[in-house]
Amino acid sequence: MAIFALLIATLLSFFSYELITYYQRKTTIQATEFNLQLVSHIIEQDLLNLSSLAMTSSTNSSTNSMLADYFGSPEASAKDAVNVFYSMQEDFQINPSHGYVRRLIVTDNHGKFLQLDNAVSVSTPLTVHNIGTIPGLDGETVEKWDQVIRDPLSPSAGIPFILPIYGEGASRIGTVYLLANTSVITDKLRGYSLPDHSQLLLTLGEHHYRLVGDQVIPVTTPLKPVAYTADKPVGTQTSLSMIAMDDGERQISVSYPVRSGVTLSQTIPGEQFAPKANIWILIMLGVCFLVIVSSGIIMIYLTRIISLPVEKLKKRIDKIAQGNFLLDRNIEWNSELGDIGRGINRLSQDILTLMDNQLADEKQKQELEYRMLQSQINPHFLYNTLNSIKWMATIQNATGIVEMTTSLSRMLRSMAKDSRRLVPLQDELSLLNDYFLIQKYRYGGTLNMEQQIEDEELLTGLIPRFTLQPLVENAIFHGIEPKGKGQITVTVRKEGFNNIRITVEDNGIGMSREQITAILSGPAPGAKGMIENIGLRSVNERLHLTFGEPYGLSIESEPGTYTLMTVVIPFQQKE
Repeated sequence: MAIFALLIATLLSFFSYELITYYQRKTTIQATEFNLQLVSHIIEQDLLNLSSLAMTSSTNSSTNSMLADYFGSPEASAKDAVNVFYSMQEDFQINPSHGYVRRLIVTDNHGKFLQLDNAVSVSTPLTVHNIGTIPGLDGETVEKWDQVIRDPLSPSAGIPFILPIYGEGASRIGTVYLLANTSVITDKLRGYSLPDHSQLLLTLGEHHYRLVGDQVIPVTTPLKPVAYTADKPVGTQTSLSMIAMDDGERQISVSYPVRSGVTLSQTIPGEQFAPKANIWILIMLGVCFLVIVSSGIIMIYLTRIISLPVEKLKKRIDKIAQGNFLLDRNIEWNSELGDIGRGINRLSQDILTLMDNQLADEKQKQELEYRMLQSQINPHFLYNTLNSIKWMATIQNATGIVEMTTSLSRMLRSMAKDSRRLVPLQDELSLLNDYFLIQKYRYGGTLNMEQQIEDEELLTGLIPRFTLQPLVENAIFHGIEPKGKGQITVTVRKEGFNNIRITVEDNGIGMSREQITAILSGPAPGAKGMIENIGLRSVNERLHLTFGEPYGLSIESEPGTYTLMTVVIPFQQKE
């Protein structure tokens, strides 16, 4: 267990190291991207302002119109030059970024020029003789922020931005030369937090520079960035790459475009992404030590709390398997395993109770078998007695006693020996005839029953046993007997596609709607005849259970006139 815990601790330490490295690298790249984006937007605004200042002289504006007149007219006077200069100076002063302009020159490339200089005291005066030393004033110049150059007329360096000047008819009449101080970029980076061994790089066109304080140092070693795909930047404009530094170390470079041709980048060394190796090793060793100590303590604790109690429970179960069902209070601890121990004790007691009950049931079974053997004599005695009565009545020519005895014998034999749940309707009607014959002799000539069968095939349909007898019994006892005499009509006919409709109608005293509801929904009234505990409600429930809710018993009645009981069952010949 200790080795397993040590292995788990080592794996967790390794994965934790990798996870921390991943999230630290991701966080560092996102923070660098955010910083570059913030600084680049500020620098971009100044570059846009300086570009706008240069365009004021080159595009359609009042200054451009005055320059076109001044450069295009051979008769232009010194006053015209002064007016153009004042217009340029006014545009220069209102520009928010004019402080970053080292010098602004407009020339017709043929000897005429005007200049605004922010550092006249440290600059060589511009003349027709030295204007040719300023690069980019030829006729092939286009708009660019593509490199850092030394100013030929001063010891400072700057970034040139050159635009052609167009006059009427879109013809080129001159050139605008704006030299921006490198501080337009370095001033925004003074508060920039740069980690150790990281570098800020500036890309102007195809030229690369390293930013160190206020200095813009050219990178002499060619940079060969390789796409970095292990992580993805947040912004769509940000790009990640791997570059080799002067000392051969490969670092991640996060680049963000300031504007077209101008990109600001920061390199991130690998040591920024991972915690110190020696510290991490100490932490991992400490974690392994704690895991080993903790696993030892846990093993001792689990042995006392789980292993030993489980061993005792196992021994107790073995004793129960061997037939020892005595209680053992030593396994009923105050814990979850104690609950299991109490359950095992209850189980042993339940087994004892079950064995006792089984012995009692076995004795009772033997007693019932003995009584059943004795009771087998009773039905034969009863049938023989009824048979003797029948033959004595026959000898004495008492036909009524013969018929009643025969019907009673058939009914008793059907009740005792017929175990079928469903019987053919013909058998049910035969049982009903036997029952009615007995009742007819009981009531004399005051009672009559008629059966109407629509189709003899219907008699083969199955019906639950003792379904019609309770209906006729109810009609006799509760309908006709209080009236004194009456007629019962039993009708069997087909209904619908595959149903049998059986009606039992009497012309007795009838019943009210409340009585019908009480009969079908209240307690089942016991029959007063020979079949007890089988009432109308019981008949209805047995029909529902046998065939389903659509089938069953319904009652219609009118007090003093009639009662009609209807049974609807499906016509089926097999259960």
